[in-house]
Amino acid sequence: MLQDSLDSILSEMTDPAEIWQQLAGLGMLGLTLPEHAGGAELGMPELLLLSYAMGRAGLTTPHVGAEILAMPLLARFSDLPSVAPLLGRLVDGSRIVTLSLEARAPVMADRNSESGFRMNGEVTLVPAGASADLIVLMATLDCAPALFLLDLGTPGVLRIPYLPVTPGGGADIRLTDVTLPEGALLAHGDEAAALIAEAQARGQLATCGEMLGGMEVLLELTVDYLRTRHQFGQPLAAFQVLQHAAVDMYVELETARAMLDYGRRMFGADPMRRSLALDAVKLKMNEAAKVIGESAVQLHGGIGMTEESLTGRQFARLTAGRLAFGDSRSCMNRLLTGDESIALS
Repeated sequence: MLQDSLDSILSEMTDPAEIWQQLAGLGMLGLTLPEHAGGAELGMPELLLLSYAMGRAGLTTPHVGAEILAMPLLARFSDLPSVAPLLGRLVDGSRIVTLSLEARAPVMADRNSESGFRMNGEVTLVPAGASADLIVLMATLDCAPALFLLDLGTPGVLRIPYLPVTPGGGADIRLTDVTLPEGALLAHGDEAAALIAEAQARGQLATCGEMLGGMEVLLELTVDYLRTRHQFGQPLAAFQVLQHAAVDMYVELETARAMLDYGRRMFGADPMRRSLALDAVKLKMNEAAKVIGESAVQLHGGIGMTEESLTGRQFARLTAGRLAFGDSRSCMNRLLTGDESIALS
């Protein structure tokens, strides 16, 4: 029911600037937040459906940073005084939260004499960083990982959005002598490390789900184009070499679908097995996205490279997805240093 609702809703949305508010008005935000805050208390399977639907629709929204990464983490701290008042505004779409996982200059947090924290550093590749109002910030405190809740309007915070600026676009966030109260600290030490690893796993699996949706659409567009476009007096689908190319795309898609199902089932495994499994899934997704994306553009010809074409836009999204949460080289390197038989069993 959720998948049907998302497909129906997203197919009718065209203005990226209004999508987030429309989703909020339809009760599609805060899927993992507690019911008393207006959420639905759902889990990773439902988040995966959301990402898959976003991938099919080809829409750029803050859903990765907000719905996938940050909100499930904040749900763990829904009773904290610094978090509880914010949840309702996240659900109604009036505020957007994201989570940082990468750092150019690691953010260092120091306790100051005023019972708070002073922070310096720069986080990069922040999903939805261009539109977010709040960020769950990964930092180092007392030589251990920590998570802080930071309002991006705080003095000393500089946002550097990537071009073109879109509702779901990324950004770098630079902090210079930013001061935070004691209540901004969400987790520290082993607890923070576990939450960061879980958020990374959610982002990796959700990215795979979004890529699967995009690959499905590219195959559908390509097959339809081959059936309707004529050359030498007959449809392109009549040429056997083009049929073979379409079949190769289909095989890659179905293999990727099977691997995504494996990743979904392994999400609840212990952290080490989960990490290896999701690296294997992402590696296959990257390979399938390359084959399907490049074949779709080749079979469409010049129109497949244009921004006006959905084929071109989906190809661009898949190319970005291949780099997000683990490119092929980094996934392979981690698999080679672990027990591949666990990841691929």
